[in-house]
Amino acid sequence: MKKSGDPLDRLFDAAAKAPRTTPEVAPFGMETRVLAGWRATPGGDDGALLVFWLRRAMMFACVLVLLSGIWNYQQATRREGDEFSFADSTIRIALNNE
Repeated sequence: MKKSGDPLDRLFDAAAKAPRTTPEVAPFGMETRVLAGWRATPGGDDGALLVFWLRRAMMFACVLVLLSGIWNYQQATRREGDEFSFADSTIRIALNNE
């Protein structure tokens, strides 16, 4: 069991008793300081290369889905060879019944 004078408990008690007011407007010049700090960061952004490859992969995946959909539609609407498959299945059923 923890001691009653534990620093963490005292910190939580003090935080619970603190006023909960939040400023409605950012302090003057805050936006300028944030933008200046962002612009001062080094230019090497590793995320840009990742975004580039993810966009390429997404475009390739979309093209692949479209091509496979077109191929599937063509296969579904093709009527060639239906007579042969029907005759073949009829012969197989007749042979299995003997």
